[in-house]
Amino acid sequence: MKFLNVIDKINDTTGRCMSFFIPVLAGLLVFELILRYIFKSPTTWAHDITQMLFGATYMLGAGYTLYHNAHVNMDMFYSRFSARNKLRFDIITGALMVVFTFVLSWKSVFMAYESIIFKETLAASAFDPPLYPIKTVFALGCFLFFLQAAAKLTKAFSGIYSDDTNKK
Repeated sequence: MKFLNVIDKINDTTGRCMSFFIPVLAGLLVFELILRYIFKSPTTWAHDITQMLFGATYMLGAGYTLYHNAHVNMDMFYSRFSARNKLRFDIITGALMVVFTFVLSWKSVFMAYESIIFKETLAASAFDPPLYPIKTVFALGCFLFFLQAAAKLTKAFSGIYSDDTNKK
């Protein structure tokens, strides 16, 4: 279980660190709006950079969100389950999430690798930024999400055999 605590700590720390990018994003957007509408001189980079920072924040925050059980949940049904049935439901949904996040991680690593090899850029942009940094961050975020999903599933499996839930 110590390894699960390490995964929890990594995702918690990563999510907390990424929360500091939200004010940066807001500042960049305000900066762009001022330049665009007051000075009539928009930047070529602000839109692309804010999208990339938002994507990084979103993906690196996915494991954090799962760790804190903050993803969308069907509480109107789930809250009516007994503790034992909640664990059963968590195992079923956890197994599906592990498969999904594994495939997402696997595919995103290949996307990041190809982006690095081909030195991919955002050609549709006047700024033309490289895409490999955000694709690499995306792959890292997917992997952290996968680890957190696996940790949550492992905890659910260990919980189904604990004395507290067997009594209910």
